[in-house]
Amino acid sequence: MTNKVSDQPLLTAPSQRTLSDYVADRLRQAILANQFEPKQRLVEQDIAERMQTSRGPVRDALKTLENEGLVVRQSHRGAFVAQLTPQDVIEIYSVREALETLAIKFAIQNASDEQIDQLDKLVRQMEHLAKRDYSQVEATDLDLEFHHLLCQISGHKRVLIAWEALSTQIRLLLLRHRLWNPDDFRERAVLWHARIVKAMRQRDSDKAVEELRKHMAISTEGLVKSASEDGPSGLAS
Repeated sequence: MTNKVSDQPLLTAPSQRTLSDYVADRLRQAILANQFEPKQRLVEQDIAERMQTSRGPVRDALKTLENEGLVVRQSHRGAFVAQLTPQDVIEIYSVREALETLAIKFAIQNASDEQIDQLDKLVRQMEHLAKRDYSQVEATDLDLEFHHLLCQISGHKRVLIAWEALSTQIRLLLLRHRLWNPDDFRERAVLWHARIVKAMRQRDSDKAVEELRKHMAISTEGLVKSASEDGPSGLAS
């Protein structure tokens, strides 16, 4: 008896889905780069014309970004770039702290010395970056790479999945904060990350978590202040 698999159509991803992902990626990058302001309306037809596509992929892309927390929909008004409030900051960073606290504890138990060396290598890259002129995008991306790797080497799959789901909102907050506080990376962030790695290398879970929580508390305070302010320095501008 022969198997007639060849008679069946191949299972391939539809082009519409691929196009929607492309549109979502471009819009995501534009929002994170502050090319769209908080509360700015995202008009499907305008975006479709600019990207030379139909409205369907744009609609799907906006839904994806809504699920990521970068876009909000208002009844009978359409889609808008999310305005991050002080409460949003507190919620995002409280979840982030919980996830990364778990990541540290599991990494200290499970990660090899070589994996902790990878974190240390990123700290060295931060130090080199801080000694020259750098863009806030570079600094933010290197910062996030450190925390992403921390979750990866923890060996805790669900922590990694949850952190990645939150990462676009974390990046948006970090980038906007650093655009308005350009010396933050050079003056504080590099040292914070170095202290976390030092404690992890010593397999001192309490100390590593303490350093992380100090880092998160100061970051949250600054972000809440920015989100509370009116005008160009606030997240809600």
